[in-house]
Amino acid sequence: MVANSLSAMLAAIEIYNKPRVEYRDEVTTLLVVNAWELALKAALKKANKPIFYKKKRGEPYRTLAAEDALKQVVNHKLFPSSIDGNSLSANVSALISYRNRATHLYAADLGEMIYPFLQTSVLNFRDFALSHFRKDLADSITWQLLPLGAKAPSEPVQFMTAGPSTTAVAEVQEFIDELRGIIDRAEAHGADMQRVAAVYDVHLQSTKTVSTADLVVSVNPEGQRVVVRKTDPNQSHPFSATELLERVNAKREGRKLTSYDHQVICWKENLRANSRMAWKHKKGLTHNWSGEAVSHMAQLSDAYYEKIRSEYRAHQNGNRKRR
Repeated sequence: MVANSLSAMLAAIEIYNKPRVEYRDEVTTLLVVNAWELALKAALKKANKPIFYKKKRGEPYRTLAAEDALKQVVNHKLFPSSIDGNSLSANVSALISYRNRATHLYAADLGEMIYPFLQTSVLNFRDFALSHFRKDLADSITWQLLPLGAKAPSEPVQFMTAGPSTTAVAEVQEFIDELRGIIDRAEAHGADMQRVAAVYDVHLQSTKTVSTADLVVSVNPEGQRVVVRKTDPNQSHPFSATELLERVNAKREGRKLTSYDHQVICWKENLRANSRMAWKHKKGLTHNWSGEAVSHMAQLSDAYYEKIRSEYRAHQNGNRKRR
């Protein structure tokens, strides 16, 4: 299942990047959902969780559908610490919905709208496979890909306007409304929206003005060019310490965490030095926190927090004695 899952995702990436392919978005989504279904079942199998429905008399065994495998993985918290369950569920659910409509009815020309979910899903899948199976999707991909076309892509968010469209076919409008609902529910649960759907905008500029470009370019030892877009920390790390704790406590099943707990875990795990978790302006006094910090703090057990609180108290007492 793991091997086929990786093969399906690689096939999806290869097909999407071909210059002339009819039915591109539909085929890509079918393969991405297939990759997720196999990966989710493999993770359940690895954790000794059932991947079959209860057998009905006179009928063959049936493995879990993608939707149900996703629910089981989220319920059993079998996702990487870098991706919270709400984010993973929202992203894959959006693609499953599109897959179902493309397979059984039609999905119209909604490629620009589904692309942010596809791109984010590939990144989520890479982290998921690396965490569970020690398989890195990047090892099988040449990253020298450049989106070239005769026209600039449309802005995906134009499809996600607040009000109903007067021209959309009813079935298409229903799908757009469903996507809005998925995003609204994910936001309400404090999901890291960068792990649900994200728009990646690439700017190409003359090398004469590269110092003011939005890109950082380096060449690795194999001669491959690596292009990384700078992110706005106000978007990637939007939460103050107070907002961080509010979102963590909304997601936790155990006791409510306090600012002291936050102080303790920052000491124990050096979170303020982790750029994926925290960011501070060079002239700022306090740190801002990311959605990944919310997910990480929320999934830790009460027992762990009690343990590190004891360690922190012992550390402070030791410092006082040395003085």
